[in-house]
Amino acid sequence: MKKLIILFAAALAAGLVSCEKFLEEESYGSTTDLFDEENGIKALVYQSYTKINNLYGGDGQWPLMTELGTDIYLRGKNQGDVALCDYYGLDATNGNVAWLWNHCYKALSNINTFFETIDTTPFADESEKGQYKAEMHVMRAMFLWIVTETWGDTYLPMSTDETEGTEARRSSRERFYEEIIGSLEEAIRLLPDERTKESGRIDMPAAKAFLSRMYLYDEQWDKAAAMASEVIGHYGLELSPSLRDLWADDKTNKEFIWTTEFTEDDAFRQQNGYWKWYAMYIDRFPGVQTMLGWTGYGGCQAIPSIYFMDLFDREADLRWSDLHQWVWYYNDPADDRSAFPDNPWREYIDTALYLCPDVLTQAEHKRMDRCFTTFDRNDMFNEEGIPQDRWTFIGMTKFYDHTRPGNMSQLSDRSYPVIRLGELYLIRAEARIRSVENRDLKGAAEDIRALRRRAINPAKPEYAEAMAVAEADMTLDFILDERARELFGEWQRRLDLKRFGKLVERVKAHNPDAKNNIRDHHVVRPIPQTQFDGMPDWRTLGQNEGY
Repeated sequence: MKKLIILFAAALAAGLVSCEKFLEEESYGSTTDLFDEENGIKALVYQSYTKINNLYGGDGQWPLMTELGTDIYLRGKNQGDVALCDYYGLDATNGNVAWLWNHCYKALSNINTFFETIDTTPFADESEKGQYKAEMHVMRAMFLWIVTETWGDTYLPMSTDETEGTEARRSSRERFYEEIIGSLEEAIRLLPDERTKESGRIDMPAAKAFLSRMYLYDEQWDKAAAMASEVIGHYGLELSPSLRDLWADDKTNKEFIWTTEFTEDDAFRQQNGYWKWYAMYIDRFPGVQTMLGWTGYGGCQAIPSIYFMDLFDREADLRWSDLHQWVWYYNDPADDRSAFPDNPWREYIDTALYLCPDVLTQAEHKRMDRCFTTFDRNDMFNEEGIPQDRWTFIGMTKFYDHTRPGNMSQLSDRSYPVIRLGELYLIRAEARIRSVENRDLKGAAEDIRALRRRAINPAKPEYAEAMAVAEADMTLDFILDERARELFGEWQRRLDLKRFGKLVERVKAHNPDAKNNIRDHHVVRPIPQTQFDGMPDWRTLGQNEGY
């Protein structure tokens, strides 16, 4: 994928991309002639990949739109968008909502330009066209899915026609899914039935995995289960036996089906910052400092809710203990440590900072306070579950990157999964539960067991029993909770709550920041005011109800 990024950068240098209004076709000026050439067409493909990267790994708006404002994550100290996180004053002027609208519709404009041009553009190897068409069909489905799940019944761009774009008439969510599923089915018709060797490139398992997810959203349960089975059973994909290995910095595993790719070349490096999104900044505490390979560099954007922490059996479930950090060891000899007389202060051995997700006894807290900095649940959250200072919390480590060029460097070339095999087991389990004609609770339980096998802490035999599931456990509420335990941080929680019809209910029950603000109309976002400002008659599109 690195060569794709570099070729796209060359197209940028040639002036391919310029500013545009939200629903107008992208203005290329004299560079439109590039689309009569093979490299110009390919540049549209590479640019579309870049726009996927901006979501899955790049800019900070996507987790803000998908993980915050839910039941499992609360607003951190460095996250200032109270409107999106807490539903307080959310309206059409919100800049982050406008960014995502603009981003998706620019991507769809480029994709429509591609399809309107590719058949008449000569290629040195005409057989390559099918591959590029398939990739763009998948990315078209991706952006249409984001649009309709974010804004509901809204504008479905079918061409680059200026009148169509400026009128921007609404289409139903059902109509969106006709296009989404049709695009993915066409991609599958065009792709070779194999897994690509080029990291980050859309291939058959990526298209089928995403189609399985879309069948689930479209409530085609049996098709979702069947497509998930195709992906699970073919293409050499495997669940990583170790959660630590699955999320290691190099990400060389057989579970990630489709990943974004970020180049190491500084000349073409994109912003990439989710590795610090879910971590707290530790350097303010005695005896501990940020250091590559040892601690995270915290961005303090998202705080796990008490509800989320309590979803896990924290002793038995490695998805908690392997993928969160609540202990930091002494590694900063320069700090004044005189307040902790009972700590021997051996580097990388003795605890310097400890965050406890439970409530410590008064005696235990007092004992620990003589050894290291200690916070328990009551120190981190008040009686309502609201963070006490929004700086101090147990961080998620899935995306940690210890390969950055320096301790405090914010540069990162790690990549992120758009979809992975673990999700396919959850899709199939849910589809088997929901199916009307082929309901299969036994099969659903087997899927969950397969997924949980690598999450069982081997330290004690009783942990396997604690993580066991039976057919009687296979309910939709269980699946929703299991998706939180498995997919936390992976850009799906708000979308899951929305499609389960549980967003308002769960936020009211488990998000103390937002519970008094959220209303039924918040299941979709407001259409940005800047969109209406560029339309001859804003009423042809109209604002979403409640905004």
